[in-house]
Amino acid sequence: MTRGPTDWLVAPALRLDRGEGLAEALRCLREFDPRVFLIFGGDAEDVAWLHETLEDQAEHPILFAADLERGAGQQFEGLTPLPDAWALGQLGPEACYDAGHRTAAEAATAGVRWIFAPCLDLHRTGPGAVNSPIIANRAFGGDPLRVIECARAFARGVREAGGIPCAKHFPGHGGCPQDSHTEHAVSFEDPAEHLEPFRRLLDEIPTVMVGHIELPLLDEEARPATRSPRIMALLRDELGFDGVAVADSLQMKGFGDGPEEEMACECLAAGVDLLLDPSDPVALALSLRDALARGDLAEEVVRRAAGRIDNLIRGALDTPAQPPRPLVLGAGTRRLLRPLAGGRPGRSAPPPQLALALASVPDADRFLEEWGITLVGREDPPPSPLPESVLILCGAREGHGLPQLPGAWMDALAHENPVVYLAGAPDAFDLPPASVKGFHLPGLSPALLALLFAAGEE
Repeated sequence: MTRGPTDWLVAPALRLDRGEGLAEALRCLREFDPRVFLIFGGDAEDVAWLHETLEDQAEHPILFAADLERGAGQQFEGLTPLPDAWALGQLGPEACYDAGHRTAAEAATAGVRWIFAPCLDLHRTGPGAVNSPIIANRAFGGDPLRVIECARAFARGVREAGGIPCAKHFPGHGGCPQDSHTEHAVSFEDPAEHLEPFRRLLDEIPTVMVGHIELPLLDEEARPATRSPRIMALLRDELGFDGVAVADSLQMKGFGDGPEEEMACECLAAGVDLLLDPSDPVALALSLRDALARGDLAEEVVRRAAGRIDNLIRGALDTPAQPPRPLVLGAGTRRLLRPLAGGRPGRSAPPPQLALALASVPDADRFLEEWGITLVGREDPPPSPLPESVLILCGAREGHGLPQLPGAWMDALAHENPVVYLAGAPDAFDLPPASVKGFHLPGLSPALLALLFAAGEE
């Protein structure tokens, strides 16, 4: 069958960190005509070569996108990792602008122009707060005004560096106590506060990622936002958004349990333009062609979505990327080291010698291994005796939420009192025993973990 605009609506993922790259990309180009690829991992120079190669093969522009909430170094080796959004929110709008500009400028050197950031989700803390186990330190804060101020600055930095920012996860993932990667995510909270950052910023951010979030107060049929005509009408009609709306990964459990082709058609009919990371992009692309031919997918829907994607790519081509510039990050990151409830460890703040990875991220693990830090998991017993200082990694990661310290580790920390550095989710502040002295660090980025080593050099 002749290739057509339905092909543009499927965005395959290339997981270079798992060995997927050119072969998978060429399979997609051979079978259909994708215009957007989602890139995970890889060396920055290899990613740039892959982008150039695919454009040569496709004979038309290809737009590379990536999740880069923590800087281009979050995904691509050789580029700069930056602090988590929660830390940037504490540092203020100037730091957020610097981070956005540096992220987009560096990503462009790897051929990546579409930045899947910033998060506009709220993350509330404190007794009784409802929050998401997958957002946490990925949010700029829990106050809508802070999120608006910081996300605006980050997005402006991305745009002024020549990148395309993406507001996520509409209509706000912060009120869901579930992780949409691994389960259906439902929020029973009043959506007004979670929607406020989107209301205020969508005029300034040209793309939005729609989350697989069920909001019964907006759609009593309990459809996730990606497949809900009512929630998408809120985005398109009430908020007046006419940019590209991309669905979060179709492989996430929150998308639904039915046949992927049927749910993808529902998604497009509701008002989403781009289907991200299907389980088999070739099969989905061919299914969409058939659905259009049968009349199960309206030609007007396809034409409108393809037009938005085409405009996005043309805009990227017409916008020159700016070179990276010196990174200031506001007033500096040293003040992000906050004493735990047990207090400071005194004048000595030795760098960590052992890391307990309760919920970590790959770039943080690589950073620690390069520093010669031993990583152990929650199943591993604590060594006896414990070293003088211990790092606990407890961030927002799919399927984990906020794990608790295993009992054996809790006892060892309480009895031996090493200096503890706790890095990760803001809610993890109270994770260690109350008597433990040390510091909390808001996030898992290597850019923040480096503070722990600098602390010991004073």
